[in-house]
Amino acid sequence: MARMAILVPYPELLEPMEGMLAEQPKLTRHSVVYLDAEEVADYVRGLEGEGCDIIMARGLYARIAREATKLPIVELRVTAQELGELVLEIKEELNLASCRIGLIGEPLMLCDTSAFPRLFQTEILRYELTRDRDSIESLRQAVHRAREDGCQAVIGGRTTCREAESMGFCHRFIHAGKESLSNAFDMARHIAYAIDQEKASRAEIETMLNFTSGGIVRVDRDGVVLWASELACELLNLSGERILQRRITEVFPALSRENLDKALDAGDEVFAIVLPPNRKETVVNISPVRVEGIITGAMLTFHEGRRIMEMNSELRQDLFARGYLANWRFDRLPAESAEAKKIYGKAKTVAKYRAPVLLLGPVGSGKEILAQCIHNAGVTQGNAFIPLDCRAYQSETLDTMLFGNYSSRKDTPSSLVEIAENGTIYLAHVDALSPEMQFKLMHLTRGYFMHNGSNRTVKVNVRLIASADTNLIALAEKGVFRSDLYYSFNALGIKTVPLSQRREDILGWTEIFLATWEKRYDRRVHLTQNARAFLEKYDWPGNLNEVYSVCEQIVLLSEHRSIDEGFLRRVLDQLTPRILPGTDQLVVYKARKGEQIARLLRDHHGNRQKVADALGVSKTTLWRYMKKYGIDKDFSY
Repeated sequence: MARMAILVPYPELLEPMEGMLAEQPKLTRHSVVYLDAEEVADYVRGLEGEGCDIIMARGLYARIAREATKLPIVELRVTAQELGELVLEIKEELNLASCRIGLIGEPLMLCDTSAFPRLFQTEILRYELTRDRDSIESLRQAVHRAREDGCQAVIGGRTTCREAESMGFCHRFIHAGKESLSNAFDMARHIAYAIDQEKASRAEIETMLNFTSGGIVRVDRDGVVLWASELACELLNLSGERILQRRITEVFPALSRENLDKALDAGDEVFAIVLPPNRKETVVNISPVRVEGIITGAMLTFHEGRRIMEMNSELRQDLFARGYLANWRFDRLPAESAEAKKIYGKAKTVAKYRAPVLLLGPVGSGKEILAQCIHNAGVTQGNAFIPLDCRAYQSETLDTMLFGNYSSRKDTPSSLVEIAENGTIYLAHVDALSPEMQFKLMHLTRGYFMHNGSNRTVKVNVRLIASADTNLIALAEKGVFRSDLYYSFNALGIKTVPLSQRREDILGWTEIFLATWEKRYDRRVHLTQNARAFLEKYDWPGNLNEVYSVCEQIVLLSEHRSIDEGFLRRVLDQLTPRILPGTDQLVVYKARKGEQIARLLRDHHGNRQKVADALGVSKTTLWRYMKKYGIDKDFSY
């Protein structure tokens, strides 16, 4: 528990303070002392080295303590009720119906007195101390000024009352009443809670850093070591005393100053492999530390080469088991069309930055594939890639999945945001998010979130990629979608186009998806030239989703290794039948030539020579027509 020291301005307050402090379950007594003002500064300076966490004082004592130490100061502040009682006492002593009184002291010690003229028929002149003057002398001068200003009395602390008494001036001493003491201890409890939480967090972090699988070193803006974990000292073959307050490049010469400057000056995250003399190769990651956008130092993480490879393998296995790995990369994507080259070129540029990305385009145009490529081409590569379809879950379910529940948290991450640390969350159909989820996502774009059931923000380093197939700006103008969220994402926006606008890439996608299904089902197929030409001319209204499904049907349903145009037509008719507008009736589009050949074959009972003669073509040409239009053995089409 937090330890508190209380400075009292008069000895009569010692016993009440001792009693109230003993009743505080969240506060531990360090000391309760009565001092003269001249002794305060030296006393509080010594408190820092004695394990004291909080100081309680008032008025001049609080001012002196605040200037002498960085420890938090809880200031006793007089309440309006307590001050009002003193005013009534003065009026009674002076036998005045109304009067003018000087109120002297520290600004934070004095309550609001704007209503006193109406409540007590008393004008209050305030004489507040300023930091640029000697405090004790300022108090004395304030008493003389109050008298010169026509005050009949003054109210203040010990110094004020002593000076007034030497002048024969009516005065009242501001005692620490029950109400002001209660308010001060309430504030002290809140500060103590925050201090206890910070101590616990610091202990947890130091324990975690000391027992993590890598050595960690914190350096300041000049590269001087501020803190080093036990493993870091072991890896650097140095004791803690020898490494602290020295430049990291001195204690670890294998680390180049150039790499350190990239982090400290340019703000880049640096990954390097160094070879210390007579040691195994060491992997070093240097991450700049920013406070309100200003680089204040860096965190260096050290791993032995073999260990980092083992960790990477274990991590990838775990993420793979969860399905949170991105497999697509730019070098795998077909990019023969000008549109594809334009889209992928912009995406590669965007991948270099951590800022949110918005992918807009029709359904099936490859937005998730593009998101995976961006993930694998940037600083998030190798870490978790978590895709979520916002239309697939109820808002409450999606909320719990993303942000977890504070009450159920244990040692393992309870939310996808935590699992995605240093990785990517991809949100498809982001337009389906509720207003509450949009608000939480807005905070997430700024690097922090709160678990459900908690009021504490948690910093997080997650890249966000969102996608939609609707007009988000129109939704933003209608107030359905947050405009600040839209602009936050669309700063790095990319628009995809239908597959029909990049026909040069169709065969490339077909080959990729065919290879996928061939491997899964252990079957091999071959597209004829007519089939390939047909695929390029087809409009693919379902875009890549349709190509993917058609390729599976080809591999599963083909009776022959060679796939022709007729077989493709049948697959497409079965997989993506058209509907007559305004009805539920299927519409099957058939070529007139195919219908004519099928009818002649039925009329001539399958005699191909008679059918060829009727058409004026050879039997070979007739056979080609039958293959092209996919006429079945029973001559149906």
